Amino acid sequence: MTGATGLVGAQVVRSLLGAGHEVRAVVRRSSDTRQLRALDVCVVDADLRVPVTLRPAFEDCEAVFHCAAVFAYWDVTREDLARANVEGTREVLRAAAAAGVRRVVVTSSSVTCGSSDGPVSRDENGMPGEEYLPDYFLTKLEQERAALAMGTELGVEVVAACPTIVVGGPDWRLVPSNALLTRYLADPLRTSYPGGCNIVSVRDVADGHLLLAEQGTAGERYLLGGENWAWRTIHQTVSELCGTHGPWATTSHAGAYVAATLAEIRAVLSARTPSTTRAEARTMGRYYWYEHAKAAALGYTPRPARQALAEALGWLVTSPHVPDRIRSGLRPHPEVMAARELVPRQLDEDVRALS
Repeated sequence: MTGATGLVGAQVVRSLLGAGHEVRAVVRRSSDTRQLRALDVCVVDADLRVPVTLRPAFEDCEAVFHCAAVFAYWDVTREDLARANVEGTREVLRAAAAAGVRRVVVTSSSVTCGSSDGPVSRDENGMPGEEYLPDYFLTKLEQERAALAMGTELGVEVVAACPTIVVGGPDWRLVPSNALLTRYLADPLRTSYPGGCNIVSVRDVADGHLLLAEQGTAGERYLLGGENWAWRTIHQTVSELCGTHGPWATTSHAGAYVAATLAEIRAVLSARTPSTTRAEARTMGRYYWYEHAKAAALGYTPRPARQALAEALGWLVTSPHVPDRIRSGLRPHPEVMAARELVPRQLDEDVRALS
């Protein structure tokens, strides 16, 4: 498992362990491994940037799940993204072939199937057209094409998993998909925007990876999604689940771009990550709607979008990713509280001393 410390990777580890598999988590020495500490998993040091470290990590493994990637729209160049997402995938496949691995499941993205200018769903036959594609989208498209081609060339069974907008946790960092929710809660105007997306729980995506490893057809890609919702429906549901109001306004494409430009300027001045970027703003108004019938034929059954959002918010509203000033104004719905995963932890020394 590469990317085992990330949002999707850590959940795939949990799904594999739950199914009775032995898992070897491949991490860099500098990785934050807090999500793996409570799991019965073997952790080995290897780095996609140092290809010679990969083959030993893959030895004696039947399958490799390649979840490692850079998912960002800010403070990263096209070259950085290509190096991590495309060249890193090539090195993983070369190492897997050399180690005698039979199958590799590569975490791609639904954006490789394109988007629509109206509320139309796409399937695995879709491809991007003339729409704007951020650098991240482009490198995921290149990654998927390279992975499937190299699988044929090297004699490795490669299956591409294409998740839609993945929400949920826990995760030590705030990935852009979860940031869509926290950004809305932090916006005093509770602004929505045109277009829509497909919402899916990270747990369903993880189970889908396991399903593809066991039953997916080599050389094929599979969309792993949930429900197609308009952004206004998503934002209304978030407001309801958090016991707040909104959305109060709907921005235009131009308005979103201006807001993103100002957010980037503030980010540069404060040396922080912007709440939104111009690259993201340029994708607004489009419909990232998809069908997952191909995966469903294998037994993939995602939970409803409302449940996925409730579970994601159950983690987010109690995480450091939502500031106290925002959290104090929320009144989470019972669905959110019921979805909260309670994780036991040791009491701090000062708390134990008081008891």
